[in-house]
Amino acid sequence: EHHVIEKASNSPEELLSDAMAFAMTFQKKRGIFGTHKSRLYGYIIDIMETQDPKYIDTLDLFVQE
Repeated sequence: EHHVIEKASNSPEELLSDAMAFAMTFQKKRGIFGTHKSRLYGYIIDIMETQDPKYIDTLDLFVQE
């Protein structure tokens, strides 16, 4: 009814080939993914830009407590 399964592949190699062919049908521009990531992880980006530069800029990644 929903056409989820298109076909059964005969081997792992054929399955990979079929999966890649199916994936290539999704033609989204890279900008869409960037916008999605910015919205999804915006709070992390904000923390990295406002709170973490003193550690990231100096590569002092191991914070002493």
